[in-house]
Amino acid sequence: MVTREDIALGVYLRQTTGERLGVIAVVHQVGTSWSGEWFFQLRYLSRPVGVSKRASSEWSSNLRQKDLAHFELIGAWITAQALLASGPPPQKPKKPPRVPAWMRGIGRPNQLRLFEDF
Repeated sequence: MVTREDIALGVYLRQTTGERLGVIAVVHQVGTSWSGEWFFQLRYLSRPVGVSKRASSEWSSNLRQKDLAHFELIGAWITAQALLASGPPPQKPKKPPRVPAWMRGIGRPNQLRLFEDF
């Protein structure tokens, strides 16, 4: 379990519960609100598996001490890089772009050519 003392700028965390399960994030800001309550803000580095590709914010809202139960400490940047690289492959391989028919030279055999060296 992550404690308040573990949270500092640049610390890498992984979310263990909630809507962004398995997402890796880095602590971006730690501070105290106007009411005197301690908070921290995260910047998400990876997307959760199986989530739609709609645009979403890479920043968290201000998280409180009670939200620490949803995260685990993963350590250094090298560990975070390894976890990001071992992410799942894309669902479908990308198809190579199709070249238009007029560039491929495929045309109708009875069609007149405008240029001979084309």
